[in-house]
Formats: sequence, C-alpha cells, structure tokens
Amino acid sequence: MTLQVIQIPSEKMDSNSYLIEEGGHVIIVDGSSFEGILEAVREHGWTVDYLVLTHEHFDHIWFLEQLREELSMPVIACSLCSERIRDVKANLSNISDVLYYFKTGIVREGKSPSFTCRAADITFEDSCEMDWQGHHLRMQRLPGHSPASTVVWLDESHVFSGDYLILEEKEITRLKGGSTEDYEAIARPVLERIPEGTCICPGHGPMYEKGQQDE
Repeated sequence: MTLQVIQIPSEKMDSNSYLIEEGGHVIIVDGSSFEGILEAVREHGWTVDYLVLTHEHFDHIWFLEQLREELSMPVIACSLCSERIRDVKANLSNISDVLYYFKTGIVREGKSPSFTCRAADITFEDSCEMDWQGHHLRMQRLPGHSPASTVVWLDESHVFSGDYLILEEKEITRLKGGSTEDYEAIARPVLERIPEGTCICPGHGPMYEKGQQDE
C-alpha cells in the first residue's frame, strides 16, 4: 500500500481540500471542493472514512454539507470549530464576498449566501490523536488566525496547516476572532518547531517542503 496526499483546489474559492488515501480508504481535509473530491473518490471507488476541518471559515466549509450528503462520513473538528461553523458571523460567510474581493480583486456576480453547517460528529477540545490505516494523525488547536484554527499532522511527515504556513504569505490574524497575541504565544512556537523537509499542505496555494520558503 502506498500513501497518497492529493491537493484539490476549490472550484468556488481560492482554497484547497486534500485527500489522504491509503489502501482505498480516504480522509478528506476541509470541505472547500465538491466536484473534484467526488470525481476522485468515485473514479477510484475509494471509501471515505472521515472529513477533518482545519478551521471554521466559510472558504474551508463551503461544500461541507454537500459532501456529507453524498459521502456520509463523520466530520472531525475541535469543539470550538464545531460551534462556530453554525454561526454566519463566526464562519464569516456573512461577509464572504467582501473578503474574497480583498484577497483576489475579483467582484463576484450576484451575492453569495450566508450559511451554516451542522455540528461535527466527533469533537475534541485542544488536541486529538488517532491511528488510521497504519498511519498516525495528530490534531492540535492553535488559535491565532481564528479561535478554532487546527493543524493536522500525518506521521510527522505531512502537516495540513489551514491558513498558517501559506507559501510566501504572512499569517493573518486581523479577521474577526483572530488574535495576534494567541498566534505569537500559542501557534507560532509550535509551527516553528516543525522540522525542515516536512511537507506543508496549506489551505491556500501550493504544497511545499518546509525550508523551501527560505531558499
């Protein structure tokens, strides 16, 4: 069996979802994409075991409910993320078009709807570890970008960093609920300890090896 980590850009946003596949079983990271995920899963006949959320913002949960309906897998998130995806102000979907414009310079046609998602099926407070298909996953809440921001480690070889560690971008803490103090005190020390050579799988932009951004 050979592990695959597949990046799937969103067809709606500028964010990424990921498929972690081993032996025909899959974990989805973030619900940013719908058609790309379904196409890959159905083409290969894979079984989706879980969907893990890195944080509560609209661009990472845009297709969460559609994926739940089609694939019927449990969703894993920290307790705070589970709460905040149920609030249009906390998940920022009430201002999604404004944020999209400031990030991309593109004005959307029409108005994107505010929306909420159902609570996660499996929750944890600050950290969670699990074994899956011969691999080890570790999830840790690291507030700063948002109160519920969570980073996911896979075998210490891959890190799914959400809106942290985006290549050639600084961490954003100015959005509602963000905290520069939490980022500096809690998140940054952990992120800086990630070894060079680790594959970083960010919520936006390309995958890369840590250390590449310093070359």
